[in-house]
Amino acid sequence: MEPHINKNDYIDDFNDFKQALTKKYGEPAAEEVTWENDMFKNDKSKWGLAISMGHLQYLSHWKTSTTVIFAVLTGDNLKANCVVSYNSLRHESLIKEKEEKKSSDDL
Repeated sequence: MEPHINKNDYIDDFNDFKQALTKKYGEPAAEEVTWENDMFKNDKSKWGLAISMGHLQYLSHWKTSTTVIFAVLTGDNLKANCVVSYNSLRHESLIKEKEEKKSSDDL
């Protein structure tokens, strides 16, 4: 993401990512907007600032048969961070299988 003078532009960037992911994977399985500090909650023009201060976080996630996709907008120290991550369900199931096998072997 490029730096923005108007920090609300980071919310627009996040919404662009979310729109692209929704187009590809359908509606998100879940969406959360979390306020850690509601100092700017009643002033939408400062929500981007709230994100960059760590006061506000956006999270959306999608689930396919093989993958969980997360889009997160958060921040700290007046810097916004937008992250999109793909997590393999197959990898998670392999770890679970190994743990279950180890548990049964220990018996």
